[in-house]
Amino acid sequence: MPEFLRQTFGLTYAPVIIPLLHIGSMLFFAWLVLKLIDSALSRLRLLIPPGDVLGVPRAEQRAETLRHIVRSVAKFMLIVFVGLTISSELGFDIAPILASVGIAGVAIGFGAQSLVKDVIAGFFILLEDQYGVGDVIKVGEHSGVVERMSLRATVLRNLQGQVHVIPNGTIQTVSVLTKEWARAVVDVTVGYGESLDTVFGVLDEIGESLHRDWPDRLTEKPVILGIEQLGPDGVVIRCAVKTPPMKQWEVTREWRRRIKEAFERQGIEWPVPQRTLLIQPEKNREG
Repeated sequence: MPEFLRQTFGLTYAPVIIPLLHIGSMLFFAWLVLKLIDSALSRLRLLIPPGDVLGVPRAEQRAETLRHIVRSVAKFMLIVFVGLTISSELGFDIAPILASVGIAGVAIGFGAQSLVKDVIAGFFILLEDQYGVGDVIKVGEHSGVVERMSLRATVLRNLQGQVHVIPNGTIQTVSVLTKEWARAVVDVTVGYGESLDTVFGVLDEIGESLHRDWPDRLTEKPVILGIEQLGPDGVVIRCAVKTPPMKQWEVTREWRRRIKEAFERQGIEWPVPQRTLLIQPEKNREG
């Protein structure tokens, strides 16, 4: 090909035309690679299960975030590759540049190990959808709603309004409290003198009414799990129900309110803690 160009354009224009064609072909190659990457990344949406209706919005957001990240990294690498290739075609000696880049890369690698660890961990958190924006999670001693996520850190805001910025590389174990569904659990303590059959009947009626009145907050009828504990003050009965994410606390509060009102109507008394005090008379210290 270069010999053909020399014969066609002559010795005068060949040194100019050949590098320009090389540069043009490299630019076209970089553009084509970027388009192929965009086409492949746009198909990430197809990985969403068709039946996962509730997870579609977050899956789309996650796919878009990953697309931007991968595209930015690929674009940066292509720019560096094309820039070095064009410099070589224009006659610049790129060997010192490559050596300098290698030394700088090693120095940055040693100095930014924690940053690289955070970025890699953040990438896999997004890729595996371990949690997302809007989820309530617990990381170590901190818990709250995920307000913002990046490759470097996760930002949480707790009930008091405090913001916790947690580097992704430091996250060892995370508890997601709102993953796909949640469960509202209520423990009810009644006295030993109360009839358990009566208490179970009242709790069952409360569960049916709650399920009937709040069909959008309860995915099933509440279940009475049974006696959880024989405590010092009374019998602890545990009830549970499955709810959509972020609805378990609202359901729990309303459930407790209805239990209190129903127990008052049925005359079921709450146990009162009783304590026995032993008072020993003072010993006669005379003599």
